[in-house]
Amino acid sequence: MPEPRMRSTSAKKRVRRSPKGKKIIMLKPKKPAHAHCALCGAILGGMPRMGVHGTAKIAKTGKRPQRVFGGVLCGKCTQAIIKEKTRLELGAAGKKDMDIRHWKYLDMLKIK
Repeated sequence: MPEPRMRSTSAKKRVRRSPKGKKIIMLKPKKPAHAHCALCGAILGGMPRMGVHGTAKIAKTGKRPQRVFGGVLCGKCTQAIIKEKTRLELGAAGKKDMDIRHWKYLDMLKIK
């Protein structure tokens, strides 16, 4: 009976030869999933597709875009939040007119 970790069919199996000449089955780890936008679920650009150990070796600027809500929201959603915040500041619209999911980001955003 194989070991429980070897029974998984989701991991790719690689057959390698050891220095002794024996065949060894090694499991190739899966790549981490892409980062997704918190509002629309779109894949975020500029985010590395690495695990915790891989991102620990990268500088902070390489882990996420250097802009408002970088690494959390996609560009389209960020643009929509900034427009809504501007409308709130000018009084053209009320908070009740905005989407409830946007309220958290509207409170975090500070326009100078």
